[in-house]
Amino acid sequence: MSSPGMHVTPGAESFRPSDLVHLAGRRLNLILATMLVVVALAAVVSLVLPARYTASAVVMLDPRKNNVADVSAVVSELPVDPATVQDQIQILTSRDLAGRVIDRLGLADDPEFNPALSPGPMSTLFGGAGMSEAEQRDAEVDTLLRHLTASAAGLSTAIAITYSAGDPQKAARIANAVAGVYISSEVDAKLNDTRATNDWLQARIRQLSHQVQAAEANVQAYKAEHDINETADGASLVDQQLTAINGQLVDARSDLAEKEANRGRIDSMMKGGHAGDVSQVVSSPLIVQLREQQADVIRQEADLATRYGPKHPKLIAAQNQERDLQAKIDQETARIAGTVANDVSVARAHVGSLEASLRHAETEATDQNMARVRLKALEANAASTRTMYEAFVQRLRETQSPIGIPDARVISHASAPTRPSFPPRATIVVASMPAGFMLGLLFALLAERFGGAIPAARAVSARPRVPVLAEIPGAAVARAADAAIDWPGTPFSQGVAALARQLSDPFGPRVVTVASSQPGEDSSSIAASVARVASLMGRRVAIVDANLRGPMAARILGAAPARAGLMEVLGGKAPLSQAMQRDARSGALVLSPAWAPRDPLAVLATRQMADLLAHLRGSCDLVLIDAPPVLAAAETNVLARFSDAVALIVRHAPATVVDGAVDALAAHQSPPVALVIAR
Repeated sequence: MSSPGMHVTPGAESFRPSDLVHLAGRRLNLILATMLVVVALAAVVSLVLPARYTASAVVMLDPRKNNVADVSAVVSELPVDPATVQDQIQILTSRDLAGRVIDRLGLADDPEFNPALSPGPMSTLFGGAGMSEAEQRDAEVDTLLRHLTASAAGLSTAIAITYSAGDPQKAARIANAVAGVYISSEVDAKLNDTRATNDWLQARIRQLSHQVQAAEANVQAYKAEHDINETADGASLVDQQLTAINGQLVDARSDLAEKEANRGRIDSMMKGGHAGDVSQVVSSPLIVQLREQQADVIRQEADLATRYGPKHPKLIAAQNQERDLQAKIDQETARIAGTVANDVSVARAHVGSLEASLRHAETEATDQNMARVRLKALEANAASTRTMYEAFVQRLRETQSPIGIPDARVISHASAPTRPSFPPRATIVVASMPAGFMLGLLFALLAERFGGAIPAARAVSARPRVPVLAEIPGAAVARAADAAIDWPGTPFSQGVAALARQLSDPFGPRVVTVASSQPGEDSSSIAASVARVASLMGRRVAIVDANLRGPMAARILGAAPARAGLMEVLGGKAPLSQAMQRDARSGALVLSPAWAPRDPLAVLATRQMADLLAHLRGSCDLVLIDAPPVLAAAETNVLARFSDAVALIVRHAPATVVDGAVDALAAHQSPPVALVIAR
């Protein structure tokens, strides 16, 4: 059922392909005529359309790196990822690049690009004559971009540049020009970036040069102000002086200690009467000489004492000489002891002097160390500024002679095409065939929906004695039996309901044969629809599918294939209760054949068939016999004799055919015949 407020075409959701096949068979001439017209129009259009030629050039983003140019490269090499390829495609189809192509080829003088140069009324129509220069330029660029495409070639880094034009030479020339302008624009962009970078580097170097000079001048001024002197290797003179004084002081203190120890030993030995054992005395040359003389005198004195006695003048003289030598030795020893004491005093004075110098140097070093904190900051600033300056100078030297090598190259130049790429005449003609067929099928559906088969007045005038029982508009609806109950407000459903009410009259016929005069009149669909509607009205309805050559009633109602059917009931092989099927949507009973016999007439023209219909007449309110077409099968005349009335479905059949069917039924003494006009 359709939702409130929503228009739903009856049967659209349950349309079956078989219904479309039947429709195509009935309206084949209309479909073929429509298809031929469409194909002819497509052929004419393909011949009338102006031909256009397409030429393609291919550029490739080169991932290789030039080692010579790499040192001076200001702009890095392009990556070759898909995003970069798409970026280059945007550049290839940009308006700026299109403008450069127009200028290179002089396309502003081509009427195809410049609307102001287009002859005839087209220029006036599109306003080309009154366009400003900017508008003309935009129109030229738009025309070029309209026929220009750039696309990536698969997963590679190649980009195909395609241009279409009415002249094959022009198409190739423009495609190659786009590729050339793109390559040159890449080179120009690199060179321009390099020049701009060099200009900036030079300005920055000049600025850094002044900063270096100022920083170094500040360092020297600070050194002079704080009397900071350094050696060639940057070491402080005060620090070196401290180191030297410390070394000298250590030596002086060691010498003083040694001399003081020597003096103390000498004093101790002299106080003990052992002055002669002092090493300085022993080692003195004068003392050695005096002692040698003293030894000689002692020997002489011993000899004289032995020879002359103690009072001898020579002995006395020798003793006096010995005393003089001893006095000299004592005098020399005293002098040596004095010299050692003097050395101690000198060494002590030297140590004091060095200590004073060390204290002065330490004070000066402390002052300079405090000053060096600020000096180091000034030197660090000067060093960093100089490092930056040298780095910029080095970079400027590397970029002084830039090499313009593009990141892309043309790997395939466009050649003039020999065949037009548009219009694809063969494709248009071939595609028009299914399009024409679909249009013809649409016309057939419209004809089925709105076209009448046999006007009721004409059918009645052909046989005035044959009444019209009902008119059912929209009989071409797909899956009529479902549409009759799903969309009760449609004209088709209302017509079926009116026919069901007439046939369900308690005083009317109980057994009705439903047939058509010729095949293709959809009598089975109408019979199934009436059975469903009458059953939903509360009537006990049974439909007997007696079209043994092509049974349709059970299929239309959606019943499953029966194991036992009409022939089994007539042959006594199965009871009627097992052969009967019940429609799931309405409750109507369906009796259909399970298989097709060789001679349908011999099966139906039997006493068993008459008894079966008599039994159904007594147990049902309405029995519908779905019979084959009157003029196509003789068994319909037999079935008509077993019925109370015959409903003849008329849709496409002409009046002469309907008259023939009525005459055939009358010749076999059929019950009353009424027409059901299906439109």
